[in-house]
Amino acid sequence: MPDPMEEIRKGFFQECEELLEVITDGLDALRTGNAPQDGFDAAFRAVHSIKGGAAAFGLADLTDTANELETHLSRHRSKKSLPSTTEAGDLERIADRLARLVSVAAEGRSAAGQQLKSDEAHGRTDDDASEQDLLSLSLSPGTDEDIQQVLTELRALGDLSISPDLSALPRLEEWFPETPKLGWTLTLRTELSAHEVREAIAHHDPGQLLRGLPEPRTAEASTEGPTPISPKGHTIRVELDRVDRLMNLVGELVINQAMLTRSASDLGVRGNSDHMIGLEDLMRLTRDLQDSVMQIRAQPIKPLFQRMARICREAALTSGKEVDLVTEGQETEIDKTVIEGLVDPLTHMIRNAVDHAIEAPGARKTAGKPTRGVITLCASHRSGQLILEIADDGAGIDRGKVRARAEAKGMITPGAEPSDAELDHLLFMPGFSTAASLSSLSGRGVGMDVVRSAVLGLGGRISVDSTPGTGTRFEISLPLTLAVLDAMVVSVADQTLVLPLSTIHETITIRREDMLELTPAARMLRYQGRPIMLSDLGEALGYHGRRKDLHDRIALIIDGEGRAPTALAIDEIHEQRQVVIKGLQEGFSAASSVSAATILGDGRIALIIDPLDQSLTGGSHPGVRGSAIPLDLSA
Repeated sequence: MPDPMEEIRKGFFQECEELLEVITDGLDALRTGNAPQDGFDAAFRAVHSIKGGAAAFGLADLTDTANELETHLSRHRSKKSLPSTTEAGDLERIADRLARLVSVAAEGRSAAGQQLKSDEAHGRTDDDASEQDLLSLSLSPGTDEDIQQVLTELRALGDLSISPDLSALPRLEEWFPETPKLGWTLTLRTELSAHEVREAIAHHDPGQLLRGLPEPRTAEASTEGPTPISPKGHTIRVELDRVDRLMNLVGELVINQAMLTRSASDLGVRGNSDHMIGLEDLMRLTRDLQDSVMQIRAQPIKPLFQRMARICREAALTSGKEVDLVTEGQETEIDKTVIEGLVDPLTHMIRNAVDHAIEAPGARKTAGKPTRGVITLCASHRSGQLILEIADDGAGIDRGKVRARAEAKGMITPGAEPSDAELDHLLFMPGFSTAASLSSLSGRGVGMDVVRSAVLGLGGRISVDSTPGTGTRFEISLPLTLAVLDAMVVSVADQTLVLPLSTIHETITIRREDMLELTPAARMLRYQGRPIMLSDLGEALGYHGRRKDLHDRIALIIDGEGRAPTALAIDEIHEQRQVVIKGLQEGFSAASSVSAATILGDGRIALIIDPLDQSLTGGSHPGVRGSAIPLDLSA
């Protein structure tokens, strides 16, 4: 028989997600001085509601933290004054701790059960269970910034005591100042498990300083608490698994509808017959149903932007810079799965912008800029895509430094003259970094490569545009959902393939007089008065060898990632239609140009090709190794 208290408890934590968003909005407005009284009162009531519910369920830590935040808010509420920078930071840290405790408490029942089994296995009882609250840790030597960040975060998780560890100190005559040897022994009393402590500080500790904690979990680790969902009007709560199952069923309906249409066509059913009219109605209803289900999965991007605002403030505090994050389009909706996949790349980009792009206050003043830097994060819908723009008003990309580092790494051949766009593109190459030294934020050469890989994994594209002294702007384009795709179905060497429609700018017929042979392995196609790279898709995929003549073949003009357009030669275009994306599971050979698969109307499986993949479009600059930007011969 279901436990009624468990249902009430579950409802409380679901309500907490909405209350936490109200608190975050109130604190953001309070920090900027734009807090209307009703918004401030709403944040105060939200904290009070969490405190009352936590007390009812006996969650002491959650109750105490909510009470602490309520006390701080009450103080500012009574004197009707804005908090100082220090006070605003304290409020945000308490709110972050409250969100983490809510997340931990929401899973506390299953975690407690696992801990009980572990205790019994090791012969522990309730009498000595308090020892589980003590964690013994050691902090290895490192930079002051790294250590300070770790200690600050640990203090927020419980009672922390620190004692120096002098065991590794060498004799004075053997000591080198560049190699720190002083360590610390830490004792942390907390209600969190060792795994939860590791996850809470994972974004501060680079993994080389702290010892005594397990490795971070690679799954859904989150240091910012639950992702709030903004309610609109009357709402009901539905488990995400149920929506996913519904989406899968709609996908199967799309496939079966396509099969029926194909069968009717093969049987010679006339287009104006009752059967075909009925199938057209079914197609329209299926599309409407699919759009409705996708709208259910869609969520405002606002919670993600709120998380980035906290990361920006933390990064600014660590680097000693003054930075504001301005957001636009927070109510833009996108599939929940896409939102989750954006957390890591956006975190990298915000930290990089603070650490590399935004100048120190003194340098900005010398350059005639305000001492406070500005990072803008904007979301919008355009041509069936989500467009994210991350811009800063910093120093811009130092292309001289990029070129010097690329030459040192052997990525640019001597005497080459790559364009600005090609130099900027090198920032996305694996292991490339222009940082002069490591910091707690960046400089390890993994940031932008990780960003590009994550964006490509979501079926998106990223481009960069920078003006020295003015700033840098990144643009990310993403599909609104990872479930369906507007696509073009084509034939290549008797193989049926699917390409995303969003990447195809135009289709043309190849004329012999428009083709240029640069080398036996490189072709160009004259397009709109300028030559662009031309690749034979069947040859690139290994379906056949090199064909001498592509006259009268169809060329797909591919445009994306802010690069010059390229052309892909194919044999035939079948149709444009919406297809259901089926991910390739483990066991399939890895091919960078193949992003997924789908089931066609005749029941056959077709591969979904990424036409922007470097192995297909080619066109590397002769002096830039690994660049996917084609050579522009128009100049």
